[in-house]
Amino acid sequence: MRNPVRKFAGVAAVVLLGALVASPMLAAGAQTNGSTGSNGVPPDPPGACVISAFNDVTVASGTQVTITGTAPSSDNTHVVLYANGQPAVAQSPSDIVAQDVTDGSFTLKYTVSQTTVLSVNFTFGNQNAYTAICSTKGGVLSEVVSVGANEVNKAPLAFTGSSDTPSYVLIGIAAIVLGAVLVVAARRRSQVS
Repeated sequence: MRNPVRKFAGVAAVVLLGALVASPMLAAGAQTNGSTGSNGVPPDPPGACVISAFNDVTVASGTQVTITGTAPSSDNTHVVLYANGQPAVAQSPSDIVAQDVTDGSFTLKYTVSQTTVLSVNFTFGNQNAYTAICSTKGGVLSEVVSVGANEVNKAPLAFTGSSDTPSYVLIGIAAIVLGAVLVVAARRRSQVS
């Protein structure tokens, strides 16, 4: 009686595992993913958004930084500049922090007064706006713009050692010597008895 129950439980486990693995694939195959998306799945971007250049990475306070790049001009593409993870707010009248892409390129301008992390996202889609991130050709997603030539961010080196290392080595040597003494004493005691 036990053997048929085990076989049934094993078959049921294999079927359940197969269903868990196959169900996401079947569900994904049934969806269409046009420019408006479907079934709650955002559409694929209409192309890549590439940041060509940040003009400076170390500037004086109050300097306007220019970010240029290319993005698909189809599917209502709109680029947005982000400063420190939030949509950028113009700091001067000549700043451009958002732009519709009509000719396949964009130019954003932002005045920095403090060290700022800048990134660019773009939205697209006919009925609903979907968001994707822009990157440089090297895959960099954001750029840190430091304010002031003497204020370049320098991270401290990683702490890889300990000043207690010599004492730990001495404790280890003492433990080995003590262990050796105990082994020798135990052997002598067993030979004497």
